[in-house]
Amino acid sequence: MPYLVAAVVVVGLLCLVDLVLTLAVIRRLRVHTLRLAELAPTGAPMVQPGTTLGDFSATALGGETVSRAFFTGPSVVAVFSTECASCHERLPEFASYLADNRPERVLAVVTGDPDEARLFTGELTSATVVVEPMGGPVSRALRVSRFPSFYLVDGDGVVVAADTAPGRLPAATRR
Repeated sequence: MPYLVAAVVVVGLLCLVDLVLTLAVIRRLRVHTLRLAELAPTGAPMVQPGTTLGDFSATALGGETVSRAFFTGPSVVAVFSTECASCHERLPEFASYLADNRPERVLAVVTGDPDEARLFTGELTSATVVVEPMGGPVSRALRVSRFPSFYLVDGDGVVVAADTAPGRLPAATRR
């Protein structure tokens, strides 16, 4: 009987040590994830400046058809995903950018679940909003590979700047 009690105590201690080590590994992984996110390259996430957007056609929430002809002057395009945590974090920064720069046209694209897209559309009242599935026509034209993505586009549909943070885009003031 004492051997059985000793064996149970040893197994219990081993499980406790295993639990502590597992929690330490998880904590270390979180630290490494944060460090990797800091090291992630910034700058143009998809389309290089000077690239003319491809043709696309999409229907905005208000029923307006949006295509490359949408860009009649300095315009800002934002692409958000409903599955992206940093998209929710960048939304207030984007609203602040729009308030400071007041571009002629603003196109906001929300990819993913249409029901979850309502979380974004409520805060994008000054933008023409398109909700599309992942890899939709606007996302393909912009060659979106990361979320969120922000673009400054001129009146000819040429990308002037692209970034993953709206604050790093140049001013998009009206002419």
